[in-house]
Amino acid sequence: MMRKILICIFSLLLFSVAHAQEKRFDVPIGNSPAYGPANAPVTIIEFIDFQ
Repeated sequence: MMRKILICIFSLLLFSVAHAQEKRFDVPIGNSPAYGPANAPVTIIEFIDFQ
């Protein structure tokens, strides 16, 4: 039982490391509406299409 738990934990750690190496992009937000401090460590941008 303990071995299965350790294998699951190892698998989750390995999976999270693989996702940590994804490409990231700088997207200029210009005069777009924003909420929160300008120097926040994370910016979430929502791309939507009004058609």
